[in-house]
Amino acid sequence: MTVGDWDDEIDVVVLGTGGAGLTAALTAAVNGASVAVYEKSATVGGTTAVSGGIAWIPAHTRAPGLTVEAALDYLRAQSFGAMDDELVSTFVRTGQEMVDFVEAHSDVRFEVAAGFPDYKPELPGGRPSGGRSLSPLPYDISRLGSWHDRITAFPADYSNVGFDAETRARLHADIDNTADTAAGNLCVAGTALIAGLLKGLLDAGVAPATGCRGVELIGDHGDSGRGGVAGVRVDAGGTSRRVRARRGVILANGGFEWDTTLVEAFLRGPMRGAVSPPHNTGDALRMAMALGADLANMGEAWWVPIVRIPGDTIDGQQRSRSVRLERTRPRSIIVNRSGRRFVNEACDYNSMAGAFHYLAPRGGYVNDPAWIVFDAEHLRRYGFLGVAPGGTAPEWFCESPDLAALAGKTGIDPDGLAQTVASWNRGVAAGTDPEFGRGASAYDGYWGDDQADTPAGRTLGPLDTGPYYAVPLSVGAMGTKGGPRTDADGRVLHVTGQPIPGLFAAGNAMAGVTGRAYGGAGGTIGPAMVFGFRAGRAAATGDSSV
Repeated sequence: MTVGDWDDEIDVVVLGTGGAGLTAALTAAVNGASVAVYEKSATVGGTTAVSGGIAWIPAHTRAPGLTVEAALDYLRAQSFGAMDDELVSTFVRTGQEMVDFVEAHSDVRFEVAAGFPDYKPELPGGRPSGGRSLSPLPYDISRLGSWHDRITAFPADYSNVGFDAETRARLHADIDNTADTAAGNLCVAGTALIAGLLKGLLDAGVAPATGCRGVELIGDHGDSGRGGVAGVRVDAGGTSRRVRARRGVILANGGFEWDTTLVEAFLRGPMRGAVSPPHNTGDALRMAMALGADLANMGEAWWVPIVRIPGDTIDGQQRSRSVRLERTRPRSIIVNRSGRRFVNEACDYNSMAGAFHYLAPRGGYVNDPAWIVFDAEHLRRYGFLGVAPGGTAPEWFCESPDLAALAGKTGIDPDGLAQTVASWNRGVAAGTDPEFGRGASAYDGYWGDDQADTPAGRTLGPLDTGPYYAVPLSVGAMGTKGGPRTDADGRVLHVTGQPIPGLFAAGNAMAGVTGRAYGGAGGTIGPAMVFGFRAGRAAATGDSSV
């Protein structure tokens, strides 16, 4: 295309405004590039904005004893050979540099999430005492001016259900009763991370364009013959604009968890619902595939167990909610249709997917769907899925006077359920879970009953007080982990192995560098921001123009 064929011209185009996109845009701008940022949604922040906002940076310098070698040992121990060692090493070694840059050029300030264990802390290199996860400090969102109400948020219903609400509730407990708190100006978690990054970007003179969807990468058809990317076509309200990107296009517009066709084509097993906002429909993946991008990690997602609350919708679609508190606290277990437990209910959410994906030769996916079974004492002490402690259970909780009646209501095998509960109660009385080791890991009790003294005590408890309840449970995802393969600076690789000139990817739009591994809290956001940082710098300063 000639210069006259373009509607706009800029150095670097960034698609997406989550942690990866805003970090990439900020980095490119600080490094001297003119930058345009396009966001498909009407608001800014993507999935990052509704997350806990924590970044897992395993070799930062703010906690004692963190080393690159230990971090790599830990990730290798859980990746089963499915991660790219070079890219993982790049992630681990670049983490502190990214943190320093973001704090120097934005309003984000990080602190160590004290005591938050790694997700598999007993593995080689793991950290039972935590220290690798960094949380954004609470932020005065009024500093954003007219942008203060343009950050993505979930509808304010069932307010204590899901990752975002659980993490926010825990963080709010640590905020002092300041004037900003009273005025409602302080935000936490993912909102604070996005707000701080956005303020840095606005101060750098770059304002994201919302309601603008990147739909097509425009190839270089000039004399260079390199087959690279010259720009992108962006649709906004039915109007299409062709934007030339002199130095590169950075794909940071999420995964494909909301696209049924792509989910069924690529993911390794069932994925019954996404807990992210409903905008991640594979735009980046399709654009990269159209240019011959190599793909990796396509079967994987950031897996999570989910519930689907009757009548709970988002943008007209049935919404899925993550489940963490309810399955971790005492007096609840998860069983399949045979009434059998099949997983450590208190383990990290990503690791539960393998159990849900177990494919029996004759029975299919025998653990999907499953049921969370709990008793009256659990409901009285802790509440459940939006019902306050001691509150009245809705009809879909399947309230039943005894286990036999509960089995009849749900279709769970009554003999299997009775035997499972009896076995569970015997183990609890002995202070152990001999079948799946629930309570043995330092992580198991983190989201449990904080009044107990031990990890086991925080998560083990008998089911012995009627009435009994059961809620359907399945497997979903926070986002997908597959996408175009990249080099260490986020350059997208062609199927021939060579970089596609002018094309970069970061976050869930790229192939997840840690493969199957999920290090700890912030294991999605940490790599997303690191490779957003590296891609933004490479696009602004490297030889990537077309």
